[in-house]
Amino acid sequence: MDKKLFIFDMDGTLLDSMPLWRDFDCHYLKSYNITPPAGLKQIVAPLTLKECADYFISLGIDKDRDFIVSEVISIVSSEYENNIPLKPGMYKLLQELHYGGNTICLLTTSEKAYAVPALKRLGIYGYFDAIYTSSELNMDKRSPGIYKAICSKYNISPQNTTVYEDTIFAIRSAKGAGCKVVAVYDEDSANHWEEIRETADEIFTCA
Repeated sequence: MDKKLFIFDMDGTLLDSMPLWRDFDCHYLKSYNITPPAGLKQIVAPLTLKECADYFISLGIDKDRDFIVSEVISIVSSEYENNIPLKPGMYKLLQELHYGGNTICLLTTSEKAYAVPALKRLGIYGYFDAIYTSSELNMDKRSPGIYKAICSKYNISPQNTTVYEDTIFAIRSAKGAGCKVVAVYDEDSANHWEEIRETADEIFTCA
């Protein structure tokens, strides 16, 4: 039987963390007396933290990239380590996939510095074969290449890979890579939900 690979996004898919980020960027810019531009949430949604830092610098924050990344991680780490919950149904799903002998990995645009403590607190860290971040791979979810790269790490074809995602740009990319895509509803992607439903192969429903 062909091996199966399951790739999970973290924010908005596995973890109910988007409320933390919903106004974070606006508040962060305002803390430096910078007026957030229109459509900020849509601009930063696909960006890695390093890309966000570069974008904030372009808006006028007089700090270097490493300082901004470190400051953001410091601000959000406590929430990930102590408070952010799993999305409904995810614990049961991960258990079933894990004990079914499947390979499971995490692919996130967030940072390991706060991802790992959250997964450990929630008791799911051991279900993942690996945690991959966009920053470490130097790739992003706006193109299919990142999903193909993960598949190649396991020598498993995209056709035998299932990706769980909540955003339309990531779902398009995973489909473009040839993976099966299961969409997870998140309020922050509500405006794109109809397109998400049409693009994904399945919709995740909590049993």
